[in-house]
Amino acid sequence: MRHSRLAGVLALGMLAACSPTREEDPVSRMDAAREDSTQRDFRALRDATVTLYPGHCAGVVVADGRHALTAAHCIDGVPGERQPVLLRDGKLLGGEVKVVDTRRDMAVIRLDTVAPVHPLVVATTPPSPGTELLFAGRNDRPGEPQEVELRRLGRCPSLPSVPQALFTSLHGAKGDSGAPVVDRRLRVVGLVHGGAACSIAAPTAEVSPLLDMLVAEVARPDEQLGVGGAGNVGHP
Repeated sequence: MRHSRLAGVLALGMLAACSPTREEDPVSRMDAAREDSTQRDFRALRDATVTLYPGHCAGVVVADGRHALTAAHCIDGVPGERQPVLLRDGKLLGGEVKVVDTRRDMAVIRLDTVAPVHPLVVATTPPSPGTELLFAGRNDRPGEPQEVELRRLGRCPSLPSVPQALFTSLHGAKGDSGAPVVDRRLRVVGLVHGGAACSIAAPTAEVSPLLDMLVAEVARPDEQLGVGGAGNVGHP
């Protein structure tokens, strides 16, 4: 009998030892995982963000790592002129202005070397209203990254040729022009253009085919690709 009771006590002890502690709330685990993922995305976004040098406006390294997008109104010169960019780690990279599209407020800089960061992909289609977006702004000044919403697509008075400018909930500051706005897949969907609190972004989807041509031009420098006037100010 004593042996039977002892065996029962040992069995109960083993069950207690093997019983799991109270499980963490699945919702809490999901929230923690989402927060970790968002922080990783913000780091990647900031790493790819550049500051035009001298320090005015922002841009983003895209595609093959040899090109950066920025707002056309941030470019003082014309295609062919030099435009260095400053990386998040303080490294300065030389670059040449390749495209200045004033109608879409979009400019492309070809960097002298591949930037030592993970370049971001440019979305080929515009996002839909309600899409969650990420914004970090310039790296050379303090500011919290933001999870924002695309509120609507529409015309902006300062972008009359763009029927689907991005109206977002982001709160930027003067000098954030050209900073990237990305979706949750880290695809660049827009560049800060202006508006109240710099909340309006110029969509980047239409520049994606042109960017592909510029990338191919680097890959095959001996071929004349005929980019259709890509270097002209106000490229349609």
